[in-house]
Amino acid sequence: MKARLFLSLLSTLWLLLAQPASAAAPPAPVLPESLAASAELVYGERDGFWEKTLLVRFPTVRRALSTSDGLVDARAALNHAAHPLLWGKLGAAGKAYSESVRDALADRLGLARVAVAQMATAADMDNLAVVTRSHGPLTVTVLATAGARSNAIRTGVDSGGHIEGLDEDDKPAGTINILVLSNIALSDAALARALITVTEGKTAALEDLKVASTYTPGVQATGTGTDSIIVVSGTAAPRATYTGGHSRIGELIGKATHAAVIEALGKQNGYFLPGAKRFPDAVAGPAKAAGDLRIALLHLDPVPGDIAGNRARIEAGIRAAARQGADWVVTPELAETGYNFVKRVGTGWIAPFPDAWMHTLAAIARDNGIALFVGFAERKKGSGTLHNSVAAIDRAGTILGAYRKQRPVGRAEAWSVAGGDGKPFTVDGIQVGTLICADAWRPDTAAQLAGRGAQILLSPANWPPVEGMGPGDVWEQRSRETGLPLIAVNRGGKEPELDFSTGVSAVSVDGQRLFSFSAPAGGIFYVDWDRRQRFREVRP
Repeated sequence: MKARLFLSLLSTLWLLLAQPASAAAPPAPVLPESLAASAELVYGERDGFWEKTLLVRFPTVRRALSTSDGLVDARAALNHAAHPLLWGKLGAAGKAYSESVRDALADRLGLARVAVAQMATAADMDNLAVVTRSHGPLTVTVLATAGARSNAIRTGVDSGGHIEGLDEDDKPAGTINILVLSNIALSDAALARALITVTEGKTAALEDLKVASTYTPGVQATGTGTDSIIVVSGTAAPRATYTGGHSRIGELIGKATHAAVIEALGKQNGYFLPGAKRFPDAVAGPAKAAGDLRIALLHLDPVPGDIAGNRARIEAGIRAAARQGADWVVTPELAETGYNFVKRVGTGWIAPFPDAWMHTLAAIARDNGIALFVGFAERKKGSGTLHNSVAAIDRAGTILGAYRKQRPVGRAEAWSVAGGDGKPFTVDGIQVGTLICADAWRPDTAAQLAGRGAQILLSPANWPPVEGMGPGDVWEQRSRETGLPLIAVNRGGKEPELDFSTGVSAVSVDGQRLFSFSAPAGGIFYVDWDRRQRFREVRP
C-alpha cells in the first residue's frame, strides 16, 4: 500500500519543479548576527540528477525539536533537496539515502551524526525563502522550501492509507519544510508549542493563497501529507517558555512562517496572493468602443536560450499592454525560449505543463483581468513528450490548456513532437482557434478549427520573410477559406541562424491584409476588434 502511494506521489512530483536550476547558483542566505549561526548551500549530483542542501551550523550545541528526529542537541540542521526523479529511482531506499546525506555532512564537519537535525524534499533549494522578523531583543528567521501542487491535503477530510510497520518504510520526502531559528533560548515546552504556531502560520498561508486539496477538489488545503519542521533554540536572554500567538516570540514565529511559505510557494509553484502580481500602473490607453476587445500583439525579440530573460520580456510586454487597456495579449511562437534554443540550453529544464511560470502568468492574468496566449516549450504531463505550444489563460487566471503545433519544421524543431487535432479555447465567450506558424501553411488545420466552431484565428509565428519560406499570402488565404479573421503575431530581432528583423505581424480578413506591423528590434502593436469582422489600429 505504502509503496503504491509513494510511486503515485512521485509520478506527480514533477509539478514541484518551479523552473530549471539557475546557471549561477544563488548566494547562500545571510543570517542575522544575533542568531549566531551560519548558512551555506551545498550543490552536488547523484546518478545524473541534482542535489542541493541547505546547511545551517551553530558554534555551540543548540536545543532543537525536529519532526523527523525528535529532540536534538544540535550543532547543525539541514534541509536536503534532490531531483524528483532521483527520489523515484531510489524508491524504498529514499529514507536510507536521506540519512546517508546527513551522515556524510556530519562526518565532513566532524560532528556526531545525532547532532544534525534533518529534513528532505523534492522542492528545488534554489526556491528557498528566507524571512526574518524582529522586535526589541527578539529575532526569528524562517527558512522554507515549499511545493503544494501534487500533495496538498486537508487534515480531517482527506484519507491516509499508510500504517507504519505494516507497509514498506518508503515515506516520500517532505514538501513544505520549515526551519525556524530563534536568537533567544527556548525551553523544550516552548519548542513544542512552536510547532503549533508554525503549523498555524503555514496553514494561514495556504488559506490566503487559496491552495486546494490535491485529493478533494474544491476543499481548502491545510498542509501537505509530508511536511517537516525544525525549530532551533537560541542562547540569548530573555528565555521563553511559551511560543503561542499571544507571546511576542510566537507572533514573530507565526508571521515569519506565513511570509516564508507564501514566498516559497510563489517561487516553487507560482502561487501568489490575489493582487500580489498586479501591475500598479493606471490604464492610460486610448478609449475603446463599447464591446470592442483590444488585442496586443507582442512582436518581441526573444533571445535563444535566455529563458529567464525572455520570461521577463514577456511579463514586461504584458505590463505595457495592460497599461494600454489590452484585453488579450498574444506572443510569438516560442517567445519563452527563442527559436533555436535547444543547441544552447537543451530540453532537460522543461518542466511538465503547467509549470510555476505558467501559474505566475495565470496570477498576472487574474489580477489584471487580461487573457494571455503565450508561445512556450511544453513537456506534456504524463507522457513527457515535448511540444512547440501556445498556452491559453483567461481573464480569471484559469489555465485553459495548450495548443500543440501540428507541423514542426526542420532541424530547429526536431526536439518537438507534432500535436494532435486542435480545439478552440473559449475566451470572453469567443471560440479562439490557434495556429502556430507553419500550421497555417496548408488549409487543413485552419479548416479543422473553423469546423469546430472557431470565431477567430490567432497565429503566433517565428516566420522570417525569406524567399521560398513564406509566409507570402498564407494568412490571407486562410482567412478567405475559413471566413474567419486571422491575427498573425510574428517576431523581430536576429538569431545567429535566422534573421527575423523584417518579420511581419498582420491582421487579415476575408482574404485581405488589413494591417501589417514590423519592428526590427521588437515592439508591441494594438488593434481593437468588434468581435466580428471590424478591426481598428490603435496607436498608444
